Amino acid sequence: MAHGTIKAANAAANAVDAVGYAVDSVDADKCRAHAGELAAAVRAVPVSMMVQRAAMLCAEATGDRDGAERASTAMAALARDAFAQATRGAWPKPVRIVYPGDALAMFSSAGMTVRYDAYTQRYASPDYPWMVAVTPRDGGQEQLLYFDFIDTLQALDRDNPAYGTPRLRAIYVDTIMEAEAKLGTLRSIDSRALSAAAEANTPQAKIAVLRPAAEQGGLTSTQAWMVICALRAYPGCADGLIDVLLPQAEAKHGYSMLMLAMAYAEGIGIQADPKAAEALLDAADRQIAQHRAAAAYADLHALIHPGKAFPPFLRQRLQAASDAGNASAAIVLLTLDMKTKGKTFALSPADETRLADPANNGTGRGFWVLSQWYQGRDKAKSDDYLRRAADAGDSTALRSLALRLREAQGSAPPSADALAWFEKAANGGDTYAMYYLGLIALQEGKPRRAEDWSLSAVMYDDVNSLFFLTNLWTAGYAGMSGTPEKAVSILESLSTSDEYGARARRQLAGLALEGKGMPKNPERARTLLTPDAEAGDVQAQIQLGGALLYGLIGQGEQAKGRKWMERAVATDSLDAMVAFGSWLYYSGTDPGDRARGLAMSRKAADRDDISAINNVAWYLCVSSDDRVRDPVAGLGYSKKLEAQSEIGPSSLDTVAACEAAAGHFARAIELQQRVVDSVRGLSEADPDTLKEMQARLALYQAGKPYIEDPAERQAP
Repeated sequence: MAHGTIKAANAAANAVDAVGYAVDSVDADKCRAHAGELAAAVRAVPVSMMVQRAAMLCAEATGDRDGAERASTAMAALARDAFAQATRGAWPKPVRIVYPGDALAMFSSAGMTVRYDAYTQRYASPDYPWMVAVTPRDGGQEQLLYFDFIDTLQALDRDNPAYGTPRLRAIYVDTIMEAEAKLGTLRSIDSRALSAAAEANTPQAKIAVLRPAAEQGGLTSTQAWMVICALRAYPGCADGLIDVLLPQAEAKHGYSMLMLAMAYAEGIGIQADPKAAEALLDAADRQIAQHRAAAAYADLHALIHPGKAFPPFLRQRLQAASDAGNASAAIVLLTLDMKTKGKTFALSPADETRLADPANNGTGRGFWVLSQWYQGRDKAKSDDYLRRAADAGDSTALRSLALRLREAQGSAPPSADALAWFEKAANGGDTYAMYYLGLIALQEGKPRRAEDWSLSAVMYDDVNSLFFLTNLWTAGYAGMSGTPEKAVSILESLSTSDEYGARARRQLAGLALEGKGMPKNPERARTLLTPDAEAGDVQAQIQLGGALLYGLIGQGEQAKGRKWMERAVATDSLDAMVAFGSWLYYSGTDPGDRARGLAMSRKAADRDDISAINNVAWYLCVSSDDRVRDPVAGLGYSKKLEAQSEIGPSSLDTVAACEAAAGHFARAIELQQRVVDSVRGLSEADPDTLKEMQARLALYQAGKPYIEDPAERQAP
């Protein structure tokens, strides 16, 4: 993992194919012909059980006893380690492998056969668990083992532009699922059906794409079908579900048996029969080793009844599994009691020991639960468990620690530690971390990297990132995977949404005014904004009022613009005070407008609105009007601005101007250089801004403050 490359991993896989490897056999002649390639594969990817097994079989086929012994020893050691990881505690990480063939090589060497398998998540976050049910070849209990090769492959692909982001994991998932599905591999057909169902809008449409995969035996499709019919039932929803489950249950597929038990318990697709449900669950628990059926059934129950207590029969079976040594069952009971009993729950020393056991913290979740428990009870313990959860990879803990550190750093660039924690959190599926890293990448002048992070968050249905992504695509940056026209199409589809429609319409109006992604059309902007403004949408009132005041819509309609702004300000909106205050300060035509604009901006700033603080600091520090200019007061506001953890190059430009106005030129140069460095990466879309920032830097280097030219007044 430290030195391997995806090129070497691919070459090793090709070497295995070249010797005619088929899990239990190889072609001796091909082994001789490709001996060098196979030896190189063993050196390059020694942790691959598939590569080691191929080397062992080739050595046996060509009479190389020493080579066979070396490969056999390596294979046995890798298999022992994998089995130990696979059966370890609650919340385990999947066993890391390089290729799917590694697991198959392990099973063959152990004399086991695969009964069924499935990818159990829609996304890799960071792992992409592949559940495999195996039994001894002569029969016996199923072992449910979990593996992951997606995390390995993306980690080796260091030269990929998306390296280090969830987008690369998604690329590998999509590519491999598509390739496997074309070969007829059920686990990938199943996985792709689950993704398609997630994109469908209605229960009927979801079932329509799930049904074909479920009828082939797809586990995740069948489970999703059941959950949809439990939560969003419609007439005929579960028709055919029992026909899918019954043959698999009769074949003693443990997971299908427990799903059929759930169908009987809930009356999904069949008459409810609690006794039949209990009998099936007991049979599944006998079929699946380590009493894991009860814990798996509990997970399914939680999907259908989130936050609800377990029925008595399930608690009894979980307790029995716990008493028999199943760590997952014990943890399921404990964490549910913590949620449902509220203040009456008391954490015992034994409970804490169980949650803190490293064997139950493959993902750090036990530590995170303890961190939350001690929050408000014992800060030192809470913080200790939070750190341990983050060290073990819990994405929520990582994000919490990163935010704490970032807030303490003020406007200084994020430290390497903070960014590393955010990146780990993002790769673990935390959408806030993805969104944050997208903003930071843009501030650093890296729009293409910002797109990678944003696309990752959009994949998880994060709407803020979707709007941010459309802004990236309409800004004119080179190398984007999307276009302004595609952004407009997305916004048009969102514009009819009850929840996000007004926001999408405002963004579309802005694009219509600028002519980005569509022809310039001020009247369309008016049409988009007016109904929402009339309905009381303050943001629409501000946007419409501003467009009228600045003459972007219509001609000579400033009186209408004032009315919309006054209406918005009357709601006590700080955003309205900032926008109207700026116009009054710079462009107002009535006597007293400028003074009113400054007063309105100060009112919002004194209520800690960041945009208002920025504007007031700017007015006081750079004004050429002696009645306004007050560098001492301006510096006070800029210090408030600088204390914010994320202020962006525009606000940093204000802070630098105030430092220069106060005669602190060394500090002004340092800050303005950061502004120039950030804007330089975005200069392809806005070259004039770069020139402006560089000109201010030159002033500070010459020991001169920046004074705004009254003829070119504009809001910063």
